[in-house]
Amino acid sequence: MKNIFHKMNFRKPALAGFLLLTFLLTANAYSQTGWYLSSSAQLSGGQFLSDSYTRVLSVYGTIRYQGDDFGITASIPLVNSNGNSVSQSNGMMVQSGPSITITTQNNMNFGIGDLYSYFDYKIYSDFENDIDVYLNAQVKIPTASSMLNFGTGKTDYGGSISARKSFGSFIGFVDLGYLDIGDPDGIIYKNPFTYGIGIGKFFNYGEYSLLLYYSGYTKILDDNGAPQQISLGANYRASETIILSFIGSAGLGDLMPDYTSSIGVRIKL
Repeated sequence: MKNIFHKMNFRKPALAGFLLLTFLLTANAYSQTGWYLSSSAQLSGGQFLSDSYTRVLSVYGTIRYQGDDFGITASIPLVNSNGNSVSQSNGMMVQSGPSITITTQNNMNFGIGDLYSYFDYKIYSDFENDIDVYLNAQVKIPTASSMLNFGTGKTDYGGSISARKSFGSFIGFVDLGYLDIGDPDGIIYKNPFTYGIGIGKFFNYGEYSLLLYYSGYTKILDDNGAPQQISLGANYRASETIILSFIGSAGLGDLMPDYTSSIGVRIKL
């Protein structure tokens, strides 16, 4: 059990949004160097900053290279939405610009979302006390359609430091970071500090696992509350190369989805 937990790399959900929570549960749980492919389907819904209810279905394709002490990941989604008043940014739903036309719930839009890239590097490891510390970085490249307002059209970037410690079959972790959100025309967002704290539990020598995670941002708009989210996830190791993930989240504040649910698979090549 100790060897399994020692190699786990818990990375930043609050910084990189819901997508990184999937990696938080799956990446490096049974770490081996090499290439990994992941895919997940995510459904989110909320009223956000408009009078209509927005539902967003995202299907992510992800590739990752895992080294001994570092990982590099790139991910991009296909997005289907029933409205274009808001766009996704690091797990939040933010206004795409000052002049937004609210669409009806029957108007479905489909297109490519923003490209996210992540890098994590282990800067400290204490094998005797089962403590690991990581530096994390991310960049969002604005590849989403500006016509459909699936993105702000601006680059986001951020960094964080995270630590994890094992306690037998339990694992605890904390994360602190900073995010620079690109401002669309006519809107100025406050760049938030980010934070997260969680606990995980492994069963049957790592075949199954559960994770409870609370994450949040400081305010990005004066008139709206600070975004926060609580998530519960489960993993099943179907084989030595395949891990299945199931995640559900509830958001607090106008800028977080009321709910998010996701199912995903990770395959080692």
